[in-house]
Amino acid sequence: MRILFDIGHPAHVHYFRNLIQLQKNQGDQIYLLARDKDITLELLEAYKIPYISKGKGGKRFSDRSMYTIRSLRLIENTIRNFKPHLCISHASPYMGMMTALKRIPHIMINDTEGAFLFQHLVKLFKPELYLPDTFEKKISYRHQTLNTYLELAYLHPDLFTPDRNVTDETGENFVLVRFVSESATHDQGRKAVGDDFKKKLVETLSSVKQVWISSEDPLPRELESFRLRVPPEKIHDVIAHASLLVGGSATMSSEAAVLGVPSVLISQNRWGYIHELEEKYGLVHYFRSDVKSQEAAISKAVSILEENNPEKWQAKRAEILKTKRNMTEILMELIQNHKTKKSIKV
Repeated sequence: MRILFDIGHPAHVHYFRNLIQLQKNQGDQIYLLARDKDITLELLEAYKIPYISKGKGGKRFSDRSMYTIRSLRLIENTIRNFKPHLCISHASPYMGMMTALKRIPHIMINDTEGAFLFQHLVKLFKPELYLPDTFEKKISYRHQTLNTYLELAYLHPDLFTPDRNVTDETGENFVLVRFVSESATHDQGRKAVGDDFKKKLVETLSSVKQVWISSEDPLPRELESFRLRVPPEKIHDVIAHASLLVGGSATMSSEAAVLGVPSVLISQNRWGYIHELEEKYGLVHYFRSDVKSQEAAISKAVSILEENNPEKWQAKRAEILKTKRNMTEILMELIQNHKTKKSIKV
């Protein structure tokens, strides 16, 4: 089978990297297009996944317009030359448009409820849509729900074993702090935490444990010595060995949860999967990013560290793994369904 992937974000590399390798092992041909966004291309190279770059996007309307035109042309040319039997993406509007025009099956997954164009996208292009069953935003377009988290496409224990060698860089007892840039489309309107809060957070936590910071934006000069300096493909090894994660990344909080690490999430947005991880499993502790809530978040982080009960969090992780499926396994089943029902000649 010939399968075409469209990758638009570093997280998408993780969602699909195991799937790509497993399908290759079955003899399928894979072609991958990738946007040059943040560390996307660096991750693909680290995992030795061949790709064609679609170039960078941009913040200005003119830059985004040019990127849209460039992406559509590249996808169209790729479809013409590669002749895929199936296309796969995480809510790619470019893949959605071209697969609709070319009448090619398109498996689309999505867990980002804040993507405001998503509703219009699926109604117009009619992909084969799959959402995790925690997705709270009402979707009028037909879709199927999956009993999983997308993070279990790469952090399920069948697929991932943390590398203890990473503690040579971090030490054994530490807190990971994650600061996000909040420049993505689905982050628009989100109130970012300021430098004063960042400094207070790190000062407070570092009085209890070693602190390492992963940050998308430049750090205040006083915090630069706390910057985590490991290759980006090692970040999940770092999370797995952390005592606590604190920051503004919902994805990273979900990653920590499925690894049995508690997190304090400070954000204006609380997606469905975060709601479940907090209310059902107690592995995420959510706070808004206003000043009063920021103070409460720091207090909660300190209390978790003082409790010092890793067995408690691993037991909660075990509860997740009892009910949530391996996402890569699900995607392989969906691909197999396409092979079977279409009797595709490879």
